[in-house]
Amino acid sequence: NLSGWRREILQLVPGEFAGRTGEAGGAGFFAAEEFLSRGAFHAGPAYPGCLTLGVLAGSSDSALWNGQRIDAERVVCAFGDLEMLLRTHDNASLSWLSVPYGRLEGHAALRAGIEGQRHGAALCLHDRRLADAIRRQVERLLFAPDEAAARPSPAAGEALALADDFVRRYLMAMPELSAREGHAVRVIRAVRSHLLRNAGASIGIPDLCAVAATSERTLRNASETVTGESPVAFLRAMRLNQVRRCLLGATTPVRITEIGMKWGFLHMPRFSRDYRMLFGELPSETIRRQFAGGGTE
Repeated sequence: NLSGWRREILQLVPGEFAGRTGEAGGAGFFAAEEFLSRGAFHAGPAYPGCLTLGVLAGSSDSALWNGQRIDAERVVCAFGDLEMLLRTHDNASLSWLSVPYGRLEGHAALRAGIEGQRHGAALCLHDRRLADAIRRQVERLLFAPDEAAARPSPAAGEALALADDFVRRYLMAMPELSAREGHAVRVIRAVRSHLLRNAGASIGIPDLCAVAATSERTLRNASETVTGESPVAFLRAMRLNQVRRCLLGATTPVRITEIGMKWGFLHMPRFSRDYRMLFGELPSETIRRQFAGGGTE
């Protein structure tokens, strides 16, 4: 993950995952690029205390941002503790430009406007010129990291000017999600929060409908709108990714069965099959790369 981000990335598309990141800057001014080889769902805040602007590379397929389909001509934003809900497809490349929130001319108006929109804030602006400028600025800073970190930094001033331009344009337009998109965001946030709080519980679609106070059909539509996946597929992928995170983060030998059960997998052969189908290897092969002797089943 990028510095200070509390974003969770869930691999959704089967196959070996490869990711690359490049980052430069400091004191709240950051430029970053990242590449993800497999389709993924991103949820969580970006740089703390900052307004972070993001754009897709021109060669990337479209993505889903808060249920909206976005392309390389759109600029998305994340700030404070507001979590992003982003679905990227295979071979996605993204550029991020971040500035300290308090340095923005219209930061108070932006916060008040977005808080007033609640779940309806689009956090996205269609502006090809601004998107191109952000990509160029990120590329420049990554190729000259000393310039990005210098104080005082002309590059920081240029990044701030781009961010101020975004804020002015956003406040003029105050884009909102459609009623369908806004409802889908609320549903997925409620579902994801419930799943994280009840890791090992046996949870089915009726349970998720009850949590989100919605019908099965609406739950399915919301899941496909925001994550690009059915509720069943998203639930399975979310749990499998949590297991993988536990295995890759292990510092002492672990029991794979116990971790699988912690995340709601009670049928071990099916769990191993699903894990291998998504990540291209068995859980035991994952843990073996952590410890020369391998984990215990």
